[in-house]
Amino acid sequence: MNAAEISQRMSGEAPRIAEYLLPQGKRAGKEWKAGNTSGEPGGSLSVCITGAKAGTWKDFASGEGGDLIDLWMACRGQTMPEAMKDIKAFMGIRDDFPKPPEKTYRRPEKPTCQRPKQRVHEWLTGRGLTVDTLAAFKIGEQLQQGKAYAVFPFIDEAGVLLNVKYRNPDDKRDMRQEKEATPCLFGWHLIDPKARAVTITEGEIDAMTLHQMRIPALSVNQGAGNHQWLEHDWEKLERFSDITICFDHDAAGDKGAFEIIQRLGIERCRRVRLGAKDANQWLQDGAEAVDFQQAIDEARGLDPEELRSADDFTPAVEALFYPPVGIDADPFLYLDKPLDWFQFRAGEYTCWTGINGHGKSLMLDQVLLGLMRQGQRVTVFSGELTSPRHLKRIMKQATGLDRPTREYIRAVGAWLRERLWLFDLFGVARLDRLLEVFAYAARRYNVGHFVIDSLMMIDVPQDGPGAITKQNEAVQKIVAFKRKFNCHVHVVAHPRKQRDETIPVGKMDVAGAGGIVNGADNLFSIWRAQKDEAPANPNDPDAVAAWEQQQSDIDAKLILKKQREGAVQDYTLALWFDKPSMQYRTTPRRYPLRFVDFSIQDQEVPHENDR
Repeated sequence: MNAAEISQRMSGEAPRIAEYLLPQGKRAGKEWKAGNTSGEPGGSLSVCITGAKAGTWKDFASGEGGDLIDLWMACRGQTMPEAMKDIKAFMGIRDDFPKPPEKTYRRPEKPTCQRPKQRVHEWLTGRGLTVDTLAAFKIGEQLQQGKAYAVFPFIDEAGVLLNVKYRNPDDKRDMRQEKEATPCLFGWHLIDPKARAVTITEGEIDAMTLHQMRIPALSVNQGAGNHQWLEHDWEKLERFSDITICFDHDAAGDKGAFEIIQRLGIERCRRVRLGAKDANQWLQDGAEAVDFQQAIDEARGLDPEELRSADDFTPAVEALFYPPVGIDADPFLYLDKPLDWFQFRAGEYTCWTGINGHGKSLMLDQVLLGLMRQGQRVTVFSGELTSPRHLKRIMKQATGLDRPTREYIRAVGAWLRERLWLFDLFGVARLDRLLEVFAYAARRYNVGHFVIDSLMMIDVPQDGPGAITKQNEAVQKIVAFKRKFNCHVHVVAHPRKQRDETIPVGKMDVAGAGGIVNGADNLFSIWRAQKDEAPANPNDPDAVAAWEQQQSDIDAKLILKKQREGAVQDYTLALWFDKPSMQYRTTPRRYPLRFVDFSIQDQEVPHENDR
């Protein structure tokens, strides 16, 4: 929860918080009066505790003021991160999304360089930057093989060097960063620890320009399209209630700004529009500090998504007809190979159904491995299995082995670390909490696929008065979520009880409200053949022959019953099942597939990859 959200929640409890922070004060109408932030007797400090301005305060003796977070810092003598931590504890706010192990980065050595005096000095001052600005950002000049390089150090609030970027002023392509260094924002050491507003730019020189214009600014480390810094600097950015995005005015800048605003939260982000392509170019064109400040003040949030000109979508429609080269396409359905008749498009909801015991969840786990193999990130809620037991099954499918070695298990765990997150709850989950955690995963970790397994394991009634209405409302929330975050949601839905198990489940067989199927963009039905484990009489040649014939027949079917957008609307895929690895295959050859490659000497099980 960021500072803007915390401040809003504190405003609703302004009387309690004012009395807690200033116990020596007293209520006077709509205000809480106190001497100062130390709680001394008097009346110079006033906290508004009711009405439209609830949560604001002013000390008329010192001139200090702000919201209740500012008051907390002033009364407790704390920094913003310290105050937010204490406030969350005081108000019972939990940020308890399960986090993966923190990444480790190499801390670079201090680069060998000098203060800019020659080519770098000429280049940067020629772009309107002052010597004081270069000194504030600790810019250096390095000479290598007859070339001059500008050295941009990435320093955190404590003065620790986390990364370094080198750029040749005479060749923009000649640019590099320290290997394995922290992906973070540039300029943290110049941001006031109490600041609540900041601007994020697309380049270091733009951040330096805004700083020179007296606007607190940070820069991304690797252009508009790479957002790795978000994961590292997430907690640092929580304290800002006003974040303006000042990316270049071009297609890449607009796309990058939109993505960042979506992830940081549209409620606290605004897009800056300058009078030139970027901040530094505007400076060179003659813009002054007052011009920059006016642009920041006039920055606007994202327009309402409901009101759009048709022509706004022309590039997206054109891309559907003619996909741009180098742009990742929506991932295919992948079991043991890509199946190009179906793609998991962003912003859609897929319903998975099938008779109990026919392998719905098992099939979905293998589909998810196929998505992860294509670079997708996934978050799963499976209330019917504990996380370790669920992962045990996934490990079998990922390795193609009934009992992988310890080393292989650890290798798969490492492979899953940045691909798979679990909502760790065994039992029934509250849908609102589930979607809240899913939203966090989408914003912070850029997760694109979310699984609810199953509708029976969320707090929605299955029968009784009002059950159908509640189920339809749950589907509406799921649909709203997938649209808001442009992600793909997978939901397992159980069918009504069938007369027998020889006929696959259809659309009309899904139990519950009609919205479960009607709201879905796609619907898959899973059916498994009921086969004998062994011949009825192993000494009877006819029984053995009949059993062998049965084993050669298909084991299962994956049936596409609905696809709103794709060309294929009804399709049945025949499948064979390898029981030890729990894998479905598209060929009668039941050799298991390795989703995660691993070199090991003592494996004796044949693999498709090895053939």
